[in-house]
Amino acid sequence: MIFFIRTAAAATLILVILSVSQQVQGATVEYELTLTRQAINVTGKPAEGMTINGGIPGPTLRFREGDLARIRVHNRMEDDTSIHWHGILVPPGMDGVPYLSFPPIRPGQTFTYEFPIRQSGTYWYHSHTHLQEQSGVYGSIVIEPLRGGGPRPDRDHVVVLSEWTDEDPRTVNRTLKRGSHWYAFEKGSAQSIVGAARLGMLGDYFMRELQRMPAMDISDVAYDRFLANGKPDSILPAGPHEKVLLRVINSASSTYFHLEFAGGPMTIIAADGQDVEPIQERRLLVGVAETYDLLVQVPAGAYEFRATAHDGSGYASVWLGAGERHPAPEVPRPNLYHGMGHLSQQQIFSLTPAGAMGMPDRDVNDGKFDRPGMAGMDSKEMDHGGHALPASAPTAGGMDHGGHMAPTQTSPAGGVDHGEHTTPMPASPHVGMDHSGHAMPPSAPSPEIMDHGGHALSTVPEDQRSGKGYGSRFGFLAADVSSGGNLAVDGTDPRPWPPYARLRATKRTSFPENKPLREIRLTLDGDMERYLWFFNNRALHESDAIRIRKGEVVRFIMINRTMMHHPIHLHGHFFRVVNGQGGYAPLKHTVDVAPMSTTVIEFDANEAGDWFFHCHLLYHMMNGMARVIEYEGFAVEPELAALRPGLSHEAWYTWGQADVLSNMTEGYLALANTRNIFTAAWEWGWKGVDKNEWETLFTWDRYINGFFRVFAGAHLEGDNHDHKNSRAVVGIRYLLPLMLESRAWIDSDGGVRLHIEKTFELTPRLALRGEAQYDTRHYWEGGAALACLIHKNISLVGRWHSNFGFGGGMQIRF
Repeated sequence: MIFFIRTAAAATLILVILSVSQQVQGATVEYELTLTRQAINVTGKPAEGMTINGGIPGPTLRFREGDLARIRVHNRMEDDTSIHWHGILVPPGMDGVPYLSFPPIRPGQTFTYEFPIRQSGTYWYHSHTHLQEQSGVYGSIVIEPLRGGGPRPDRDHVVVLSEWTDEDPRTVNRTLKRGSHWYAFEKGSAQSIVGAARLGMLGDYFMRELQRMPAMDISDVAYDRFLANGKPDSILPAGPHEKVLLRVINSASSTYFHLEFAGGPMTIIAADGQDVEPIQERRLLVGVAETYDLLVQVPAGAYEFRATAHDGSGYASVWLGAGERHPAPEVPRPNLYHGMGHLSQQQIFSLTPAGAMGMPDRDVNDGKFDRPGMAGMDSKEMDHGGHALPASAPTAGGMDHGGHMAPTQTSPAGGVDHGEHTTPMPASPHVGMDHSGHAMPPSAPSPEIMDHGGHALSTVPEDQRSGKGYGSRFGFLAADVSSGGNLAVDGTDPRPWPPYARLRATKRTSFPENKPLREIRLTLDGDMERYLWFFNNRALHESDAIRIRKGEVVRFIMINRTMMHHPIHLHGHFFRVVNGQGGYAPLKHTVDVAPMSTTVIEFDANEAGDWFFHCHLLYHMMNGMARVIEYEGFAVEPELAALRPGLSHEAWYTWGQADVLSNMTEGYLALANTRNIFTAAWEWGWKGVDKNEWETLFTWDRYINGFFRVFAGAHLEGDNHDHKNSRAVVGIRYLLPLMLESRAWIDSDGGVRLHIEKTFELTPRLALRGEAQYDTRHYWEGGAALACLIHKNISLVGRWHSNFGFGGGMQIRF
């Protein structure tokens, strides 16, 4: 009898052990994802998109921590594709970055991803091939914790935010590359002299031009619709007084969103899948590629959860509950005319864009901008939860004076974990600053724009869900920022930036003191006119990989020298965002680096492999803002190493412009990549001269920075069909203060030519251009033109030329 009892007890124990073991090991969860091209109708007219299992977004993939994921991706398109598991800790070969972690999935092929689920939380997936993410290749991931994490909400919903354009994304990219301001016009973000005067901000307008900055915008692209779960307007079930968990994922390609719930404050309980101490926010800015878990209490009725595009051009709505509808309040549009403060003489006459912004390389290398948030603060005050910055001397891995990455060094981690005893930090790690390093005021007035009769003015399109609508509006200043109604300065209370300063991890995240520390300083740089984006003034194809070593702590000091937000994503890791929370700094996989600010992150180098590190604004990444992180000693398979050059393939772009007028014609054709611009320009005039006079200029320009280019080429001139002279030329192009474009050359016969021109944006549609030229053979020549924008590619032009008199016609851009 005793034998049987013992046997039964042993069998029971074995069953319990096996049951617990299965729970720990988890199940194998399989999914089939099929990628196809098909017609999509979001706006009322069909456009081509890319779908996953027939839909946009793709299906939600659900797992439990400890599961094994097996996901077969079938490519039914005529293009290569891929899927990256954003924020998921996977082996390097499963990360889904073509040419870096694996070969692209070719047309007709199937690739099986398989990896253990090592975490819980809200994440997402998307294509990492070309611009496919913009076309619809994205979806959500929900991972339940192995063991319950406390009381469960009454409802649990996924909200996938995105945007949609009927344009081919390749057309969008080309429009940006040619320096067109059309998208700012289409979404009502254009700036002009009359618009600035209307707001009493002419001083700010010309201060910006004195600094040689193009008109600021918050987002680069005008979108047709903003979407939540694939729709501009949708409903999610919720009962009166229920507590609802919203798993918000920003899967947009270019758009940050302000989030607000009409039923009351939102409680943040997780960021990027990682738990944080609960905090309440009335309005929240979520960056591209970030996720937030939000708890909301739904009153009786239907209450709007609204995601407003950061640039104010439109929004998407999710309604929670049923009954009478209660909309969320509107977010004021950004006052893009708002200046950044006093300019020094050194900034005005700086030879580089970084110097004009008050952040020259020499000051960056000296560590003057290493403190998170505002510039000009002493970096030694920063609490890094276990790794203090040195009190002086540039950090290892900084830039040399040429803007190149200096070799990184490894040193023992100094300092102690300050824990709760932190040095006071700015109210937000992204406090704005002027270009001299001074802090912006903590708040600024945001009155409605009033006409002279005291009435609020607004020309918001009838369909506020569309991010476009001004291209066909010909009202006076209709597309100007000044007509946007209620305006506010970005980064102030009505238009908050991300809530990083308040995010606090629920568990300690600091590193042991004895871990070696490697510091790498990265500047974020860009040129909006040529649409180039860099780390340390170099594009991906121009740069060496960032090499790190397993077992060390790696700290990135990211210094944003542009006027745009950049969501920076590190593959394969979570990092601490240094935000004043000491040893409880939050863990994230993507972080916003705000304009003219510094963000510091640090991570445990414990995931050996080659990993991508990049800006998650899709068009920024595609135009250079990316790096590869390489672990020392990690061996790449030879077959994959042979494909690696495909990761940093550099594209060429073409565009042109032609003025066809009654007195003359002029224009150019251009072929360009990052550093090289080949141009063929012409001028041919016939009015007021005995013979038709013509000249052509063929040049190769080498791009140095946003202010300076050198060029060489050939200048040809003649009359009628006779060719009179051909000369080689070498010269420079330089952008002077007040946005004066200058050009100077010397030719092979010793002749010199100086040229200067300036465009005055009178209104969003009306521009006045003046030019003057001195040539040692032809002496003075000049002209002026008044152009009226009719369409993205067409303007009406009236032109006076000192040789060919007055004329009129059309400008065509292609």
